Amino acid sequence: MKKVFCKKNIALLSAAMLLGTVAPVYAQEPAKIISESNIVYFGGMDTLAGNAARYALIYKIGIGLSIEDRTAYIYTECKTYENADISITAELQRLDRDWKTIKTYKASESSSKLCSIDKSYAVTRGYDYRLKVTVSVTDGNKTETDTQYGLVETCYSISEGE
Repeated sequence: MKKVFCKKNIALLSAAMLLGTVAPVYAQEPAKIISESNIVYFGGMDTLAGNAARYALIYKIGIGLSIEDRTAYIYTECKTYENADISITAELQRLDRDWKTIKTYKASESSSKLCSIDKSYAVTRGYDYRLKVTVSVTDGNKTETDTQYGLVETCYSISEGE
């Protein structure tokens, strides 16, 4: 019989063993919101050559992916400096020789400073996954579009005897 462990679970188990204690594990409802540490941000704070701002309308794009027990938890957000029309397309991709989109989510907000997607999706163990996120922001005068990729997450399969 095999059990599925993600990198995060292995790291927590290793840390507990180093400290000499193991915290009890209880069955619980999976949290849909990913912790702040799993979200990668791209934003207006970043600068290009010549100190030009990266974005004029987009304040920041956040991309988070966490895989636990064969479930991918997907979170992405787009924040703007001022109220604008925001649309997000988040593509969950799996590496199988090349990156293939296996699930697409879309969200939009009108006259807002924030638009987000918070979903979960069953995945297959033994593969690498990532999020491809495309945002488009329009303030009436101009439109800004950008595509970013989140970090790669892998769900491993480890035998009980290892």
